[in-house]
Amino acid sequence: MTQQLNWGILGYARIARLQLIPALQASGKSRLHRLATRDAAKQSEIEAQSPGVICSTRYEDVLADPAVQAVYVPLPNSMHHEWVIRALDAGKHVLCEKPLALDAAQAREMAAAAARNDRVLMEAFMYRYSDRTARVREVLASGELGEIRHLNASFRFFLDREGTIKMKPELGGGALYDVGVYPLNLLGLVTGGELPLAVHVEAGFRDGVDVNASVLMRFASGLLATLHCGFDAFGQMGAEIVGTRGRLVIPDPFLGEAGALTLHTAQGARQIEVAATDRYTAQVREFSAAILAGHAPLLTLDESIRNLEVLDMIRAQMKVRTA
Repeated sequence: MTQQLNWGILGYARIARLQLIPALQASGKSRLHRLATRDAAKQSEIEAQSPGVICSTRYEDVLADPAVQAVYVPLPNSMHHEWVIRALDAGKHVLCEKPLALDAAQAREMAAAAARNDRVLMEAFMYRYSDRTARVREVLASGELGEIRHLNASFRFFLDREGTIKMKPELGGGALYDVGVYPLNLLGLVTGGELPLAVHVEAGFRDGVDVNASVLMRFASGLLATLHCGFDAFGQMGAEIVGTRGRLVIPDPFLGEAGALTLHTAQGARQIEVAATDRYTAQVREFSAAILAGHAPLLTLDESIRNLEVLDMIRAQMKVRTA
């Protein structure tokens, strides 16, 4: 395979326009070759921003293009399963926006498609490639926190955009799928994929989707985790990991700005400096390296499936409480 990947994109979603396309341009190992959007009016904008890119209104055209080696899928959540499998069966490597699928069963089918086609499939959790996350991993690996007993994580913002797909249940909308998967993914990083013994959920709903949710989980290891998400109130993003010997406070755990973590131990508080990271470019480089160098992605499909198994447990409780 060449040392530069030709990418195709299915859809001209906001995250593709503002984040992924600039990341491809900055990565040094990738170039945008083709993009399909069902909104023909957007093609002139694409062509102005990315000269030389082939545009069409049919997703099938991207998958049929032999020059496209990797496909980015930023489509609504309900469309991930179908179009990821179609892309894999067309012989393309796939970077799919989070959540990878609506449930673990869908994700297993997607993983099976990746295996039978010998293609790389990776879920696009960009925060996993930041210096902030690297520092969190180092603290966990150091043992300074002792045995982990508590994790608290939240991601909330006030959604004020009209007509957004985030509020459409038929497209996989809702706060849990949109921002709740971030604290859940962080929990998976801390636990190594351990499944909870018990889950308790309280959630609020509007127009058929959850607009806020708080989740309490108990694990066999002794860990109690509390996760909160929503888009019906003023924003909040933060996390803390508490062990028998220390507490790590993580401001803005899912962002890439410079800052600091605070580690509290019996010796006092210590600041751990965090460098700024272009998360999306780092994600593209990692995904490209997994293809070009043939190594496993940093975020594996096994981890994505385990996290969706926990998500299934949470959503099952939400259904019971709203039935």
